[in-house]
Amino acid sequence: MQVSVILLAAGLGQRMGAAVNKIWLPLAGKPLLQYSLEFFARSPQVSQIIAVAHAGELEQIERLIAELPAELQGKAGLVVEGGSTRLRSVAAALPYISCTADLVAVHDAARPLLGQADWQAVLAAAARPDYLGAILAAPVTDTIKLLPKAVAQAEPGRLLGPIEGSLPRELLWRALTPQVFAIEPFIEAYSRMDKDFTDDAALLAASVRGQVALVSGSADNIKITTPRDLQLAELILAEKAGGDAPCA
Repeated sequence: MQVSVILLAAGLGQRMGAAVNKIWLPLAGKPLLQYSLEFFARSPQVSQIIAVAHAGELEQIERLIAELPAELQGKAGLVVEGGSTRLRSVAAALPYISCTADLVAVHDAARPLLGQADWQAVLAAAARPDYLGAILAAPVTDTIKLLPKAVAQAEPGRLLGPIEGSLPRELLWRALTPQVFAIEPFIEAYSRMDKDFTDDAALLAASVRGQVALVSGSADNIKITTPRDLQLAELILAEKAGGDAPCA
């Protein structure tokens, strides 16, 4: 099995409120991006890593890759400019996917704590012939309320309107990454893309006949979005000190 990894690093990270793209923020002495680069470069199934970045950060990522151990640089040497949305950034990487790839994995560089068990589980599910692919997900633990119409901004203290209903949380799961797909339906779905979706699984469900599997993932696989998330990641790493490092 050969896997091409598309590593999304082109997000703005506006909610972080930092002066730099959040992928450069330090976590236990290393930039967030480095965790994912090292993790996938060390995976025996991964044959290629395509980092998707802002136009102004291509050279900076190339320099980071050049500083990795020599045995890791070969897989991680490709950096391309991203698009205006998540899916457009993925689409920008498609022409560079190796023709020998069996699966393609899409991962957020802002998720530095992917664990080996989760990675192997989602790969195994994605490789099954009865699925188009598989994604990691975590159960929703809060009670979810439904509004009658969408709200663009939800500042604290704002009256949002009457509750339309409550969704059964036992059926709800939060999508995580990586999301892994068989190469042919993945490329087919992107060739048919006529509107934007929030993730790859939604695009495939709308564009290609077949099912995407849900794989229960670790709660440690958090997305760094706010300063509190970065603090939580530091705590998770501290708890794991003395055991197996999550991305090394």
